[in-house]
Amino acid sequence: MKTSHRFFKTASLLFIFILFSLSHSSCAVTHVYQAGGPDGREMGNQPGTEWESDHTNVFLWGAIRDDVRIENCKLGDGTRLNIEEIKIERNFGHQLAMIVTLGIWQPAKISWRCAKPVN
Repeated sequence: MKTSHRFFKTASLLFIFILFSLSHSSCAVTHVYQAGGPDGREMGNQPGTEWESDHTNVFLWGAIRDDVRIENCKLGDGTRLNIEEIKIERNFGHQLAMIVTLGIWQPAKISWRCAKPVN
């Protein structure tokens, strides 16, 4: 009896760990960047900021959107900067939510970096 209780406890902890690991790792990443950075190298762009991230939710197949507002791509004098790169990430939990709700709810993590100012 004691052995089966220990096995159940160990199996439960392992299941929770695996579920946590899968839900916090990226399952699908779409990376959008400007082609032909410095010296014509792909992905060779030099961004002006570090990565910023926000979570977004889309409901009813896009009828209701939680758009991401980017506020950090401007200089102190108010001059706006371009967006250098965008990443859209969906982990296992996001994918599972989309499957279970038949696409009614589509969560994602959006990340971006701003371009350097043009001199």
